Amino acid sequence: MDIEGRHGPTVWPADPLGEDGWDLWADPLARLIEPPHVDRALFDAPEDGGDEFDTLWEAALSPHAIMARARAQRADALVCELQEIDAEQARLEARKAVVLAALTAAVGGTSENPVHRLDAPSVAASELAAALRISQRTAKAAVAEALTLTTPSWAPLLDRMAAGDLPRRRVNAILEAASPVPPEHLSAFSAQAVALACPGDPDQLPGHGTLRRRLRRLAENYAGDPLTARKQGACAHRRVDLEPAQDGMCWLSAYLPLEMGAAIDTRLEAIARSLQSPSEERTISQLRADAFSDLLTDAALLGASSARAEGSPASSGAVGGVRYELIVTVPARTLSGESECPGEIVGYGPIDADAARLLASEAATWTRLWVDPDTGAPLAIGRRRYAPTLAMRRFLGARDRTCRFPGCDKPAAATEADHTREWSEGGATETDNLALLCREHHRLKTVGHWKVSQVGADSGAPTSVTAPDRSVSAPPGTLEWTAPSGHRYITYPERDGPPPF
Repeated sequence: MDIEGRHGPTVWPADPLGEDGWDLWADPLARLIEPPHVDRALFDAPEDGGDEFDTLWEAALSPHAIMARARAQRADALVCELQEIDAEQARLEARKAVVLAALTAAVGGTSENPVHRLDAPSVAASELAAALRISQRTAKAAVAEALTLTTPSWAPLLDRMAAGDLPRRRVNAILEAASPVPPEHLSAFSAQAVALACPGDPDQLPGHGTLRRRLRRLAENYAGDPLTARKQGACAHRRVDLEPAQDGMCWLSAYLPLEMGAAIDTRLEAIARSLQSPSEERTISQLRADAFSDLLTDAALLGASSARAEGSPASSGAVGGVRYELIVTVPARTLSGESECPGEIVGYGPIDADAARLLASEAATWTRLWVDPDTGAPLAIGRRRYAPTLAMRRFLGARDRTCRFPGCDKPAAATEADHTREWSEGGATETDNLALLCREHHRLKTVGHWKVSQVGADSGAPTSVTAPDRSVSAPPGTLEWTAPSGHRYITYPERDGPPPF
């Protein structure tokens, strides 16, 4: 195929993917390729051998390689554009808050007349509602938020919004978490909250759910009333609400203590997974909804839940069909009677040597388990077993807490333990080759859209992650993700300290 260029006809090799020649300029993506500036010295083959040169030359001239690179570069540019749009939206939100506060002042917010001052937010809201054709209630909420953001206590937050570093969703999380903080402590809380939401290292940026949890913990350090007292008051408002929806459906929501909600969510997830089988066509979300309905409308069994899908096996055992595994670690010398060193029920605590030997004698399965000599944390169960034991799963739950994909906050109970280096490729069932991923991100990683590697200290990989402007120590369990666009992201294991309450 000949293409007329600035230096005359250029002969391109045939399309390796088909018999027809590849028309560069007819391809819709050709606009992504800038005209090349050719250094003719590149055409001179090296004197010390041509194998490497030939390989690079063929790759450079391959139409498939050129278009693949063009698509990746275009995707990378679009990702950068999305990040800039997010930053610009933050700057506009900051500007909007300042303008609304100024409008409130202009319509009487700074008046010496107390009546005018009290009415100023409502008057400003009416101006906003009329101009944007929104409800008075929505306008009042916008004015109230603007007046909050423009107070001196929230100056660090507004400054980072104006710089494009703090998007609206994170601002909302900070303001929500600040509800128990009295006015005299808002300045200190605001400074620390902004530091959590805008870390200096972008790779340390927490997901939205993780940020909210950290902000709630931080707020307890500044709260005027203890959590116990606040919870007693909030519990008085617990309720269940039903909201009719389209197509004969509805939304059913409950306002409950957190520990009750977490227990319900975890149990629904366990029940749904126990009902999965090769013949089960329902998704996890559908199984959770069916289990929820069955538990409340038929407290005896979940048989109806399985019967809804043709060919699905009936639930067995207790309600929910969920089995539990008790893991006991016992030193080999204790088992043989040479030592009285205690064993331990993983997740509960130590037990005496006699009890450990008794449990070992009644165990249905023995698995050789390596543990950290200092902490007793499970480290590996070897290559002979694909699935991690419950002890390993608990360790991952404590280390990762959520899906490890950048920004994902699916809780550990709704995730799967994934081999970073695939089992089929020789990956071991060890904590430095395991990470929790939700089903969607597990699938994207498995089919090859996203690449991931362990770069922590125990993974055998480099123990630091470097970028042009930073060098960060990588703790065990650190993951490096590579997007289809070529963007790289670092996600770290959960390193929150224990709650201050």
